[in-house]
Amino acid sequence: MDRFTRKCLMDRKIVQLLMEGKSFNYISKALKVSKKRVRQTHSMAETKGYLSGNSLPAYPESIFDHQRPIKAGPVSEADSELLGQLEWIKDRREAGWHLITIWEELPLKDITKASFYRFIKRHHIVEDKEKIRCRMKVTSEIIHGPGEALILDWGKLMDVIDPETGKKKTLWFLAGVMGHSRYMMVRLVWDNKTETTLNALESMFNELGGIPKKLISDNPKCFSIEASNYEPLLNPAFERFCHHYGTLPEMLPPREPKKKGKIERMVPYVRRLFESHGEQWRGVEFAQAHLNKKVELANERKHGTIKLRPIDIFVQQEAPLLASLPGLSFEREEYHHGVVRKDGHTRFRGKYYSVSEEFINKDVFIIGNRDVVKIYYKGTLLETHSRLTSSFQSKSTKPQHLRGHERIISEHGHYLTCAEKIGPSVKELIETILVSGNGFIDTRKVWGILSLEKDYPKKHIDRACRHALDCDQLSYRTVAAFLKLGPKEVVEIPKSKNNKFIREMDEYKGQLKLLN
Repeated sequence: MDRFTRKCLMDRKIVQLLMEGKSFNYISKALKVSKKRVRQTHSMAETKGYLSGNSLPAYPESIFDHQRPIKAGPVSEADSELLGQLEWIKDRREAGWHLITIWEELPLKDITKASFYRFIKRHHIVEDKEKIRCRMKVTSEIIHGPGEALILDWGKLMDVIDPETGKKKTLWFLAGVMGHSRYMMVRLVWDNKTETTLNALESMFNELGGIPKKLISDNPKCFSIEASNYEPLLNPAFERFCHHYGTLPEMLPPREPKKKGKIERMVPYVRRLFESHGEQWRGVEFAQAHLNKKVELANERKHGTIKLRPIDIFVQQEAPLLASLPGLSFEREEYHHGVVRKDGHTRFRGKYYSVSEEFINKDVFIIGNRDVVKIYYKGTLLETHSRLTSSFQSKSTKPQHLRGHERIISEHGHYLTCAEKIGPSVKELIETILVSGNGFIDTRKVWGILSLEKDYPKKHIDRACRHALDCDQLSYRTVAAFLKLGPKEVVEIPKSKNNKFIREMDEYKGQLKLLN
């Protein structure tokens, strides 16, 4: 407590005793002050009206509007320069800037941090202190080895009004810090989608020049489909990304931010670094460039915990231990969360792909590149489809996802297998029909013949197909007609000249001679 504060506190005590009706002698002995001081305070209290009923201002405000005296003495060159920027400093403090940000953005050169803070103290521009909660238990320190972990976290940076649409958008940032050196990286993003996040991570790997052993984060949807205290269910896209780069994903248990305290502390620090950008929006590229400069300066300062420069520790100890970047970058893919519709298809980029009917109304995750579309359910691969590119086809439906009466199978092997189970003549007839290659027309005939098994014995169907082949009538209706005649009434087609229904040629020749 300085002298001025003690004086203001003693004035308050004297006035409180005067308001209680105590005498000058009593106050002088109780507070150990001179009677002259008591008489002067009594006079000022009467002027303010405290002794006639006015209440005292709230503590610790001065009751007599005393001004804190500015210490006299020799003025340094730095103090004289800062005095010209006093209003500029106060304006930024009122705008919510931290003192360290004001020092970083000072328009003056060669002003040391110590000189700046001495000036702030002399002019009583005091920064508000946040209340620190006392720890109620002992917590162990989390130590990472060189190149062991890149720790990640998101934070909201600011709300931006789009100058073209006039709508408000939220600008986010993805911050990453190396667990050993505290080397920090920040990427500005408009959303937390899987594709956006993986692109930002790839950019961080390129800046590091290698791959850390682990990626540590909490459980956003772009990383983890389902959080768990024991084994989280990873997003398939993130799992493929980690496999490509050879790093291990470590998703922390839910509601355990202290397990990644090294990055949690960086989130408000990033917002503090961005204060000097100002409220005027000049594009995300300008904002990223401004933040990169600030982060670069932060990495070159001594860290408050390790008391060393993060950039030096990273270059000397961590960079040599990082795994090499793969020869090929991660293949660009598209990601989508969707629901399986009632017809057993899920939508992806305007096309529809089938899955088994047991997953109808289930949420699935879809990964697609230029050739293949893969559908996952809770991290398990359900189906793989060739990606549809033709504007004349909107659905990719696999035969096994259709019911028996709906299946249209293009491969002949399935039909021939079913026909062979009925009989050899059935197989021969169906094979002959399929060879004609009339597409769906032939397929309908085949299904018609195979469906006769429901109403007739196999041997009767086989015999009827034999008769249809002999008559060269390759149709479902011919086979059905022979079956309706029954096995005993089927007319045998003559195969030799010695048949009672066929006359000899000599008989016809004799009749012609008689006519002549």
